[in-house]
Amino acid sequence: MTQVDDSPIPPLRRDQLVVTVGLMTAISLAALDLTVVGTAMPTIIGQLGGLAEYSWVFTAYLVTSTTTVPIFSRLADAYGRKPVFLFGLGLFVVGSVLCGFSTSMPQLIAFRAVQGLGAGALQPISFTIAGDIFESRQRARMQGVFSAVWGVAAIVGPALGGLITTTVGWPWVFVINLPVGIAAAGIIWFAFHEHFERRPQRIDWLGALLLTGGIVLLLLAVSGSSLGFGLASPLTIGLLVGAGLLLAAFVANSRRVPEPLIALDLVRAPLVRAGLGIGALAGIVMFGVTTYVPPMVQGVYGGTAVEAGAVVAAMSLGWPIASVVAGRLLLRTGARPIVLVGTGLLVGGGLLLTQLGRFETLWFATGACALIGIGMGLTSTTLLVVIQGAVTWDRRATATGLVQFSRTIGGAVGVGVMGGVLTAFVGSASSAILDPSARAGLDAATRDATAAALSSGLTVTYWLILAAAAVAFAIAIRAMPDVALGHEIESVTAAPAA
Repeated sequence: MTQVDDSPIPPLRRDQLVVTVGLMTAISLAALDLTVVGTAMPTIIGQLGGLAEYSWVFTAYLVTSTTTVPIFSRLADAYGRKPVFLFGLGLFVVGSVLCGFSTSMPQLIAFRAVQGLGAGALQPISFTIAGDIFESRQRARMQGVFSAVWGVAAIVGPALGGLITTTVGWPWVFVINLPVGIAAAGIIWFAFHEHFERRPQRIDWLGALLLTGGIVLLLLAVSGSSLGFGLASPLTIGLLVGAGLLLAAFVANSRRVPEPLIALDLVRAPLVRAGLGIGALAGIVMFGVTTYVPPMVQGVYGGTAVEAGAVVAAMSLGWPIASVVAGRLLLRTGARPIVLVGTGLLVGGGLLLTQLGRFETLWFATGACALIGIGMGLTSTTLLVVIQGAVTWDRRATATGLVQFSRTIGGAVGVGVMGGVLTAFVGSASSAILDPSARAGLDAATRDATAAALSSGLTVTYWLILAAAAVAFAIAIRAMPDVALGHEIESVTAAPAA
């Protein structure tokens, strides 16, 4: 039976509170970017064109933020969290400003890739610093608070994105990251003072090259329809084979080098292995919702950017509430029951998503997103806290990076596959259906035909989201160990529960 530490939790110090404010400010950047951009994208596509390139605005961001996470995590373990964090934050802000000045879809995709490079350091190192400054039981509560702040920013984000898009214009949804980033950098620069012994280590650049190449080929393959070639074409098959070979070479290289980019012994631990599998599938659900629910609201329901943002905001509302609950439950129960409930709610929310084309009401869509948000909050916070507690300081950034890596790689592949499916259904349909002002200029027959094709394609993507949630639930049942705070180091190699 899981044992729980009932001793009093130490109160927070002043320096912890100040650093917490800085981290919360930085975390809000990721939340604002995720929800504001998702809300603005239908309008951006309507104005810049390129419906076939819709998914690549998200995929470019995800692939660079995914492949750089292990590198930045290694650097943070070797040279400290602060310099890596500030570098990533600066790169993220620069990429955001460049996105705001984009005049074409290729430019926007390229600058989103720059933005993703910074996110590869910003997101995991933020949570790593939080793991450093709090002891395990404080961490259980505070990670819930961090998720809550992320959620509050994400709640504001969709409405803010819709308001900005319909007033001053979509470029400002990117430029808004500039003042927030400056504030976060200032707080961390002056308030966060880390003390550690520098331990220079060699970065596995060959492994980084193999991993990046494999993921890029994989994303090109699964996004084939949006690039003009079919999912079953010889080119797609060739890309998949190339991706498999590069990723296999990455694994072989990781076994050979003394300090691999991804520590395979961590991946083999039952707790980490289950967490990464669930995290990757949860990433498909999360990024699938934020990417493909707004087009349903705007293109099929005929709603505005503000309404699309309000629907997605429901997920961001359920997430922080559930994160706080998960943090408190971890002080009383093991991780397994919380993850089981969380993944079960993902299945329920995914099932509701598949019916969005039948029940064309904003309230129904909002309820589906809210249920998924609750499931994400229970699952993600619990996995992050117990995995962070399972390793020592010099491996905490690497472990936290693995959690972020699994979620973003799952999201990147999932969004790519869904983009290919959507493009196959929509074909050459006009992207004007996504922009309220442009939609008014379409004749009734074109508007109805495009909306019907869009609804069919989006419904298939929702079934894919449901499938990912169902597999995550199955993994939680079969492989999630029953661990509690204060016992993570011993249980990282424990056998999974029956």
